[in-house]
Amino acid sequence: MRLIFEGKNGIAAVMIPAAKFLDTLTGTDEEKLIHIANKDLPTGTKYEIIGDDVDLSDRTFRNAWTYTSGSDEKTSADLSAEDLLKYNMKENK
Repeated sequence: MRLIFEGKNGIAAVMIPAAKFLDTLTGTDEEKLIHIANKDLPTGTKYEIIGDDVDLSDRTFRNAWTYTSGSDEKTSADLSAEDLLKYNMKENK
């Protein structure tokens, strides 16, 4: 599973979490990806979780890709104080 979101300059971006880090988290795969979105995306970023079966291999005009929100869109939120401490972060991005 991966995260897709609007990156810099409005271009679609894909985040593929490292399997080793996913293994350190608890919960369902979706809960793990929500946690990663909250940790690594700026607060308030709109994103969707997509399956590994979504083919993103065609890089033709990749800079022209745009992100369009869908029915499964989520919004990144602030991490808890406990999680901020765990990742040695002072605040969310």
